[in-house]
Amino acid sequence: MNSERTKKIASRALLILSVLALIVMIGTVLVTSLYTVPISDDYWYARTGIGAKGLWHRLIVAVQFSYEIYVHHQGTYFTSFIGSLFNPLIHGGFPKLRVVMFINAVMAFASILSFVYVALGKLKVNSATARVFILAVATFVITGFDAFQEIFYWFVGACVYGFPMSLGMFAVTLLLLANDRETARKSEFGAAAPEGRVSAVPSDRMTSKAKLLYIASAILGFCAVGASLAITGTVCWLVLSIVVFYAVKDKKLDRKNISVFLACFGGALINAAAPGNFIRLDLESGESFTLIDGISNTWGYFIYALRWLFINKNYGCVFLALIITGFAIFRRSRTTATAKDKQPHDDAGAPEESKCFTRAYAILSAMLLFTPFVTVFPVLMGYGVGWMPNRCFYILIVVMDIALGNLALAVGALLSDLLKEKAQKPVLIALAAVLLALFVTTPYNIREYIFLKMDKQLYLGEFQENYDKTKAMIDSFADMEGEDVELDVPTHPEEIRNFYCFYLTEDPTSNFNKDIAKAYGLKSIVNTRKED
Repeated sequence: MNSERTKKIASRALLILSVLALIVMIGTVLVTSLYTVPISDDYWYARTGIGAKGLWHRLIVAVQFSYEIYVHHQGTYFTSFIGSLFNPLIHGGFPKLRVVMFINAVMAFASILSFVYVALGKLKVNSATARVFILAVATFVITGFDAFQEIFYWFVGACVYGFPMSLGMFAVTLLLLANDRETARKSEFGAAAPEGRVSAVPSDRMTSKAKLLYIASAILGFCAVGASLAITGTVCWLVLSIVVFYAVKDKKLDRKNISVFLACFGGALINAAAPGNFIRLDLESGESFTLIDGISNTWGYFIYALRWLFINKNYGCVFLALIITGFAIFRRSRTTATAKDKQPHDDAGAPEESKCFTRAYAILSAMLLFTPFVTVFPVLMGYGVGWMPNRCFYILIVVMDIALGNLALAVGALLSDLLKEKAQKPVLIALAAVLLALFVTTPYNIREYIFLKMDKQLYLGEFQENYDKTKAMIDSFADMEGEDVELDVPTHPEEIRNFYCFYLTEDPTSNFNKDIAKAYGLKSIVNTRKED
């Protein structure tokens, strides 16, 4: 009795701590996003829309800009459109920038966590404590290792990478929910039919509530792939993984699942065929970039990301914690299932269904592990470069967070299945001891966690002060229309740690400076500060 009570208290304490951790980690990003200021390509995306009056005019300008980008730069047909349409430099100013960046951060976490939550449901993880703990761990990887300034604190980064990645994750989640709803509906009608008879309810009625989810998934997926090639490949591959999972599990290809994939794949083809992609490839790749180079660089970058996670950071602790979680969850589930099996039941098809699910899950897990390659390869090969910027690295870390997290849970479940009951508790204690030792000895300790560093910066007012100064400076441009303006400001956006700030070049004739001058009606603008 005391043992059970202790377990309940420990479970409740872990649940509370996990919720508090989620609030702190996500809250840090949400609050900091409110202090985003206009920088860099924000002005380029506003170039054709400055002076546009009314929503209809802004829509026309957004379409024109999207076409210009598609033909001359890259195939981001969706993100270039929203980057112009919702640009606060064209309409709305600082208040609108705050709203857009806050929504971007909310969507980023909501999309990832909703996917993880729904996926855990598919794995029959019913414990609220386990689910919330896993959500907190997934969030820690995104907020504890890097600030990802180019996603959360840069308007164009949010439009071209943040929003579409969120839409892509929502698309995959809705696809899972649509299949779950359809399966539940079929089971319901099948159970309602008299013994020996097939349900007379038409199949279209059985799946009518799922249709909206399928349609929404296809629309969101099509929008998501109209973004950077890193997102295009990732979303298509994740949707394909779900299609394959259900095909193996149900022993048939579902036409609605295929339709969602085709919507994503069609958008990917539109993106890849953009003339701008080839123009950009010629400009950015100074030498020939072969398929072998692309594969080699992709593998090299994958190894770099693994080293970054396990050696530079403390992902080893995260991975081991998830192994222990998987071990504990499925050990308890198996004990419960064994107790239930002692009861008489008539479900003769359950073993076969279980085998199909296990086979499908194994294939899905393998496909998830391949996702990082699908994320990296289109960027390195499509743009002819051997590296990835912070915004693309975010996409890579998100998919590795999902793939490796799933692998860790699977390893834990497999351990609990292979070990005899007497050996399970000692192994669990040993794993916990190793985790504690890793946590204590890792160089990447709690003082290095990015969200805690940013909390300190918020407490000291670094982001707030930069926001106030930048806003006051930009507001003063209203009295300088038509003038040559000289400023002493940063020469690069990383002036503030874990953030992006307003900056200028020393060359008033650069396109960058010209775009800023045009946005505020200045004759010219130049930075008097010398580059470091």
